[in-house]
Amino acid sequence: MRETTAMSIALKPLPETYGRTRDDLHRLAVYAVSPAQRLTNGEIIMRSSHGGFETFEYGGHLTRVVDDRLVLDGAAHPITTLREAAAFLGIEPDVGQQEQFDVPPHGDLDEPLAIDLAATAVLGDWFEFATDALEALRDEAAPEDEVTIVRIWPEHFDAAIDMGDAAANRRATYGGSPGDRHHAEPYLYASPWAGRVDPFFDDPGFKGAALPYAELLAAADPAATAIEFLREARDRVRVVQPGG
Repeated sequence: MRETTAMSIALKPLPETYGRTRDDLHRLAVYAVSPAQRLTNGEIIMRSSHGGFETFEYGGHLTRVVDDRLVLDGAAHPITTLREAAAFLGIEPDVGQQEQFDVPPHGDLDEPLAIDLAATAVLGDWFEFATDALEALRDEAAPEDEVTIVRIWPEHFDAAIDMGDAAANRRATYGGSPGDRHHAEPYLYASPWAGRVDPFFDDPGFKGAALPYAELLAAADPAATAIEFLREARDRVRVVQPGG
């Protein structure tokens, strides 16, 4: 079992530039970074990396977003526009992704993306913090949970795992969103596949439970608070009656 002390990321207050930077990095991820991987091997998922996020290896390549730079196989390029970012990765912007789930509009492909370093640092820390919390939950999974790896999905731009017995209606998605249409600030969440299986899952925006960033920031031990929330959600999902 992973100890909560293994989580060393210190959460910081959100700068005023956070929302705009997050949204523009989401655009970068969904219209350029993830498609570069998908066009090579069919995969869209990404993962947390120090200072930002990255693809998995694809065709011998690795793309990372670090601070205000786009890095391909160790070669760094400043983040400017979606069109230039895609060209650096050897593709055209994949604007067809605009119709997917929580994807933000691509907007003007030649407009500079608003990337503020203070905001990117907070976003990178959030993905690391959420990934560490989810890895702690993964460490406690039973074989029948069939737990997935931690993945950042480009559509939702969140780090998440799926875990639990689906046949018994005990499977759920657990994750950390950097903020979206449900909550403006980052939040941890648990969303049972069977819906609101317990009063604990009472978020008004989706059929799950959320732990807001402000509560984590105010906690004496944010890491312990995060893992306690995820464990409680998991334990409540596990006692759902089959078929109920």
